[in-house]
Amino acid sequence: MKFPLIVLLLSTFLSHFAQFKKSDKSPTVQFLEKRGYIFQDSSSRVSKPMEKWPDTLYYNTVYVSNLLGSPTIPISFSRIEFVDGKYQVSPTISLGLGYTWFTGNFIFNENDKITIDPKLFFGLIADVGLQNDFSFKELTGIFAGGFIGFGNFSLFTGYDFMSRSPSIGLGGRIDLFTVSQNFMMPIGKVRELRKHKKRATPIENE
Repeated sequence: MKFPLIVLLLSTFLSHFAQFKKSDKSPTVQFLEKRGYIFQDSSSRVSKPMEKWPDTLYYNTVYVSNLLGSPTIPISFSRIEFVDGKYQVSPTISLGLGYTWFTGNFIFNENDKITIDPKLFFGLIADVGLQNDFSFKELTGIFAGGFIGFGNFSLFTGYDFMSRSPSIGLGGRIDLFTVSQNFMMPIGKVRELRKHKKRATPIENE
């Protein structure tokens, strides 16, 4: 059970990075094109104008969208389960995969890095318990649910299918956009938080 989970995590990494293979274009341009942005000098023909992105994007300008999204790897160290009418604390280390939505803003920098300033996180996850009493010898839970949190720490709530009980836990997450900005996905219409400065440099298709 642990091996298929590791394979799933690795395949997620590899399939995503395969989309950003070597190109003559800058990483910022590749990032935007993968997310539907069309440069004004593009030869591509589209049936309708862009609805998600502004006509022109600028470096060093703060942008916001309805939400931002990223795959995430949840890590839980303990849970409170309701079993046989009683609450009990389970010292289980769990690892899984999920998706997080979060509020915040982002900036395209001229060095092709994206500065992301996240605020509130929430999302859906599924994970498996890998450890019971620190032995790593048996599967201790199969959990599905959601979470809410600030920073890297979250409150998880959902249902454990092995114990057949609702479960609440505290733990951390590795949001994959912190590993690579290419995992970050703006959701909804993107706009400037504040109007760009007159000397701001437009992002060009190069």
